[in-house]
Amino acid sequence: MKTLVAAAHVAKKGNKPDRIFAIARAASEAIAQVGKDRVVNATLGVIYNEQENFASFQSVENHLKQMAPEEIMNYAPIGGLPEFLDAAIEMTFQGNMPENTYAKSVATPGGTGALRHVIYNYLEPGQKVLVPDYFWGSYQTIAQEHHRGIDTYRLFDKNNSFNISSITEKVEELLKEQDNLVIIFNTPAHNPTGYSMTDADWHQVLDLMKACARNKKKRIIILLDIAYIDFAGKPKEVRSFLRLFGGLPDNILVTIAFSMSKSFLMYGMRSGALIGLSSSPEVIDEFFEVNSLSNRGVWSNGTRSAQRLLVDVVKNPELKSKIETEQTAIRELMNKRVDIFMQEAQRVGLETCPYQSGFFITIPAQDPVESARKLAQDNIFVVDMCTGMRVAICGIPTHKIPGLAAKIKKAL
Repeated sequence: MKTLVAAAHVAKKGNKPDRIFAIARAASEAIAQVGKDRVVNATLGVIYNEQENFASFQSVENHLKQMAPEEIMNYAPIGGLPEFLDAAIEMTFQGNMPENTYAKSVATPGGTGALRHVIYNYLEPGQKVLVPDYFWGSYQTIAQEHHRGIDTYRLFDKNNSFNISSITEKVEELLKEQDNLVIIFNTPAHNPTGYSMTDADWHQVLDLMKACARNKKKRIIILLDIAYIDFAGKPKEVRSFLRLFGGLPDNILVTIAFSMSKSFLMYGMRSGALIGLSSSPEVIDEFFEVNSLSNRGVWSNGTRSAQRLLVDVVKNPELKSKIETEQTAIRELMNKRVDIFMQEAQRVGLETCPYQSGFFITIPAQDPVESARKLAQDNIFVVDMCTGMRVAICGIPTHKIPGLAAKIKKAL
């Protein structure tokens, strides 16, 4: 009998590697064997340039290099640099702060840390977080790690529109079983489909949330994962929907997972914030106290240099403008790649989920594991999910995209 020494609640998990990084590793092994030119690596949500090298922003690199050692290597306060907390709110809303709300933020290691705090601090053990059927797999991992579960609604209806009927059914079902509802919306530029909710979608959702909040025993926590927002369009325009979250009942808390990983192409520096919005100052004070304490109990301090960078960006319009220029160039590059893929998909009859912007395109599949396996035999590596296959268009140089949709169609 195998000897195990970990506690029972972790020993039962087994030792399965992260699915996405496992497929990415297989792609890297294929590159080592047959060469980069013969492999399509569409696995990770990381932007690669046309030479298929890791892309970064020169303005960010230059600014980090000139920082004083203290700003690079010293501790940050547990809750985050005070100026950073203000800067995170400023960068999140950019003139679109909703009226009649109070807001505070807490520093986290990327958006993932923000997600962790909400799932742990606003659900009881055994309760479920609600996500769409197309979702980033780490939502489930985070929930399981903290003895919570997930439930799903169908993101799209038969017309490929936002499925308000399905989400309504699931919300009402969960609220019969638990008093706290945490529901994650990854928008705009949803991972994995590239879908962005419209204002009309939000009006329907908020009407539903307000109806549920009439029962004051129920607490509704909306979690916005906006990791890809700066690649969904012009900064102020894509944030206009945030104005809709003003004046909500005090038993609805809006939380936002702000991340610097994608917006600044600094994934590994792990910097972000959890932002809370409420019509109640007491709820926001509790939000800050609870989540700051969680910082100390889980990771203690964040990355000071990344926090200082954001402060400097907010204070320095010239630096902010340089970064936005580089962001625009990346958006245009991805739009070019997407256009090539989508035109071919339409030509060969390959169905995709509705896409507006972002790093990923998703292809519905009856047997995504088998279809992805066939593609891997042709040195095309995509991520299989329970409902389809995710293609990280962000990592594929333009010259490798022609013919890709046809090969995926054949694998299906």
